[in-house]
Amino acid sequence: MIRVTISMLIMLVLFLGGVLFGITQANQGMVETRGYEKADAEDVVNSSVEENGAYQIEVMGQDFEQLNLEKKQETYETVQTGHLTQKVAGGLETGVKWFYNGVIEGAYQFVQAFF
Repeated sequence: MIRVTISMLIMLVLFLGGVLFGITQANQGMVETRGYEKADAEDVVNSSVEENGAYQIEVMGQDFEQLNLEKKQETYETVQTGHLTQKVAGGLETGVKWFYNGVIEGAYQFVQAFF
């Protein structure tokens, strides 16, 4: 019984040592990530407010700018109106749905005729 307990404790120590080693390796991987040279975990995300009210956000060394809603809406509308492929796919979807529903309804009517 003592032998089993000792072997279980040894396995537990090895397991926890492996977990700690893995956490250390993951932390070093975060430090070596592109654009991030600081070892402090608090400096991964930095944010500040500029004079004009816009937020300046830096995540792991990469800057992100705040765009206003009108500019995003305009970009979205130009992307949506310019895709012929999406319009063709939408028409094809409607046709396939109509055909599939017709086949299913026909099969249902056929089965209902016999029962």
